[in-house]
Amino acid sequence: MDAQTLRHGGNKLLAILPDATLTRMALHCEHVILPKSALISEADEPITSALFIEDGIASIFKPSQPHGTEICLSGPESFCGTPLVLADTSWPYRTIVQGDHLSGVILDAASTLRLLREDEDFSRVLLRSVQVKLVQIAEGLISNANQRIPERLARWLLMYRDRLGTDQLPVTHEFMSLMIGVQRTGVTGALHDIEGYGLISAKRGLVVIRDACGLLELAAEGYGVTETEQFRLFQIYQSSSGINI
Repeated sequence: MDAQTLRHGGNKLLAILPDATLTRMALHCEHVILPKSALISEADEPITSALFIEDGIASIFKPSQPHGTEICLSGPESFCGTPLVLADTSWPYRTIVQGDHLSGVILDAASTLRLLREDEDFSRVLLRSVQVKLVQIAEGLISNANQRIPERLARWLLMYRDRLGTDQLPVTHEFMSLMIGVQRTGVTGALHDIEGYGLISAKRGLVVIRDACGLLELAAEGYGVTETEQFRLFQIYQSSSGINI
């Protein structure tokens, strides 16, 4: 693996790092393909690597009975392994693969921590990504507190669509109930409402977005703040570093 392979693999963080950083990373990176529902890291156990997602989605959630609750989504715009950036190696949350599969690049924990100490560009980019995660988590709390289930589900479907890059979303009622923290009956009712508006079509294991603009209108203030913050922070980095992609 070399610097250009990392840059053009599909992960947006790696795409904006300088060649010198990617060359250092490439010595310790490995490409992986993980199946649906694969465990990326377990709650309260050591995180052994950072995972830079190239294709697919990872879900970070609090495992609990009977369902658990999602905290945030990560896709090709991000990475898994947040505690490493904060000089730790574990946290009380589980990370798993959503959708059909996930592909990406793993960098072992020791190499990740070393690069964070020694490479300013690597550290700046990952810290900005962590800030975006914090905004996503905060916006999720605000949405859950202030919006009805259909609006919350619309927000989540748009976020899922952003990360997969398609209007065909392979997702089950069970996963959606986990993602927005409601019973499956609540998801079923919300899907029925949104489908009735002509915004989606839903069948077993698949939601197809028919009207993204209408879905955006339904999600209202629940969607957009995280996405704007992602754009702002990485525009600042690219402007200061002189890297264009």
